[in-house]
Amino acid sequence: MIVLLIVAVAYSMRKSKELRQVFENQAMKRNGRVNGFLSTLRLTFPYKNHTVVVSTYPGSRYSSPYTRVDVDVDNRGNKNLMIYDESWSSSIGKLFGMRDIQLGVDSFDSKFVIKGNDTYFINSLLTLQIQDKLLAIHPLHPMLTLHHNQLRLNVPTVLSDEASIDVLLDTALLIVDRLSELQYGTEEKDFTFQEDLNPTPL
Repeated sequence: MIVLLIVAVAYSMRKSKELRQVFENQAMKRNGRVNGFLSTLRLTFPYKNHTVVVSTYPGSRYSSPYTRVDVDVDNRGNKNLMIYDESWSSSIGKLFGMRDIQLGVDSFDSKFVIKGNDTYFINSLLTLQIQDKLLAIHPLHPMLTLHHNQLRLNVPTVLSDEASIDVLLDTALLIVDRLSELQYGTEEKDFTFQEDLNPTPL
């Protein structure tokens, strides 16, 4: 029994070290910084005039693991949006002020539930390119939310390879760019990095 415990701890430490290296690589690539330990990590980096936070949690007896991307955004008009697949349904209660929305694209509508408070805005936000990105990560069971001034893209697993984290980030940042286009009508300029985001648990 003791031998099995030692093997399990050693395996966990090795996987945690590999995950941290992936996060350190992302930090170097994106001019960011990494905090945390073991499999509970936090990568923070600047993107245009936004602060992006990627965080992981290995899960526990009472909570699920996750990898999620949080981005501070300027949500003019206080738009609300939630996109998820049926695997999340049991954990989502009644959403007041939000209604079911369909895009009229069978390949997307058949995979995701869309809820929001502004149908025109959501149809404008979810371009075909963004739909394709979300469909590509559908096997990971993503949940996308826009609430107040925070955009969050969450998957219920710890992503431990760089390619998967790149895909998750690329999807989130594409949505951030589209949101900025709808808010301002122009592309945003880069800014000096300043960490100012403390994402709350789902």
